Amino acid sequence: MQLTTIADRQASRAAPAFASSRFALWRFTLLLLSCGFALARPLTPAAATYGQEVLAAVLLAEARGEGETGMRAVAEVVRRRADERGVSMLSVLKPGAFSSLNGTTRDALLRRFRRHRQFPDALKLARLAYNQPTALGNLTRGANHFTHKREKPYWSAGHRPVVVIGNHAFYRLPTSSG
Repeated sequence: MQLTTIADRQASRAAPAFASSRFALWRFTLLLLSCGFALARPLTPAAATYGQEVLAAVLLAEARGEGETGMRAVAEVVRRRADERGVSMLSVLKPGAFSSLNGTTRDALLRRFRRHRQFPDALKLARLAYNQPTALGNLTRGANHFTHKREKPYWSAGHRPVVVIGNHAFYRLPTSSG
């Protein structure tokens, strides 16, 4: 004679209910997918904007070897250029303005870096630059340009860096009036 307790009976009744609810969830997911409701990215409480993601990719492309401080400094430069021109940060992220975008598109750069292990950190900085720019600080002392410290691009002629952070030299150039 096998003895069963009340807890054993309740557990045996609960197991099929759990299994059937799991099965129902699986069927519902398959239904959504068959209707074209595929999820392109995980749902998060605060999904990033396209501009924030592109900025994060640029930060990684330009300064991933410089850590958070280097990426923060690059974010400051992007923010400052946008503010000086009265445009969005996304509009200053274009080929010719940042070497990481030369010969590629914003979307291609984003595809390249979206799965990078440092992308979440870069995305936090990008969100900060978009949503709380004063929280970035002023590591770059008002710089609106930067380059590798050993390079001397044409635009740096006659100018001295205002600060060197890691391998980057940061410059504050006069803004054009127009």
